[in-house]
Amino acid sequence: MKIVMQCALMTILCLVICSVNAAEVVDESESEFVVALGAANVFKGSKYAGIGLEYRFLPFWRKLRPVVGYSVTRKHDQYVYVGIRYFFDINDVWRFNPTFAVGLFDSGNGLNLGGSVEFRSGFEFSRQINDRVRLGIGFSHLSNSRIYKSNPGTETIELSLAATF
Repeated sequence: MKIVMQCALMTILCLVICSVNAAEVVDESESEFVVALGAANVFKGSKYAGIGLEYRFLPFWRKLRPVVGYSVTRKHDQYVYVGIRYFFDINDVWRFNPTFAVGLFDSGNGLNLGGSVEFRSGFEFSRQINDRVRLGIGFSHLSNSRIYKSNPGTETIELSLAATF
């Protein structure tokens, strides 16, 4: 729980510091590339630091965007996925976006999630830093939805940096 609190405090500090003079809202007609740092297994005894990459395509219907991504923990657990995100603009600088994805999980030396097909659901709150960059904090649950006998699942928390281009 100490890692979760440190990530949360660091994110809150960054968001407060960056809340001074945000620029205009990021153009929804541009793709985003995201780098995320975080921890998996946050509600269980052992935590695994990791990094993730995600590409958010142009919206195909309203603010619904297809996404592809890859994440890896320091214990070499890997997850590659495809999914969707929906963007809710809270105001000119804050955004909330729930997400759902399905992907393939390869257990390295850390997590055992019961099988290779895993589903991810979660959300992210982000704040615009300038006209091309957003800083966010996200939470997600990863599990196989009981398609295998064992379904331990895991929760992740991550700090993300999204850039449009």
